[in-house]
Amino acid sequence: MSGMRKWFFVALFLSQGAFAKWEGYFPAKLSDGVSIASRAGHAGFFVFRKDYAFSSKVVYTGKIRPLTPETEQVLSGFFGMDRDFPMLDRKYGNEIELKEDGKAYWMAVSFDLLSNMQKKLADGEVFTAYVRLLGKSGNRWIFLLDGFNGASRNP
Repeated sequence: MSGMRKWFFVALFLSQGAFAKWEGYFPAKLSDGVSIASRAGHAGFFVFRKDYAFSSKVVYTGKIRPLTPETEQVLSGFFGMDRDFPMLDRKYGNEIELKEDGKAYWMAVSFDLLSNMQKKLADGEVFTAYVRLLGKSGNRWIFLLDGFNGASRNP
């Protein structure tokens, strides 16, 4: 019985840690995040140094593409790495398209997270995305998908 009690507390601890990981992400639409950042007057090339972290309901489209040079530039600036640093290539290499209110948003995604999403989500499913708005390059806002939770068929 004491062994069972021990595992209960371990499971409770781990589940609380998982929840705490995402509680810093403000529930908002991606478009709201862009509006907030736009009102701050950021233009051209800009990398945020504070968190613009959101939990947003989005639609999984299943579309992927290689990172664009603009995304690589902002990612390396955000993480404080040289664009040629091997860690960037080993962890990130793709962007995924997600939709919110019919508008497409491309965002960088780690190889591990992309693989997990492809196994658990089908095209057209709605889920909660944990996203950071990292900055801007030219006219494009650059997002990073940090995680996801749940899915339901898109109505």
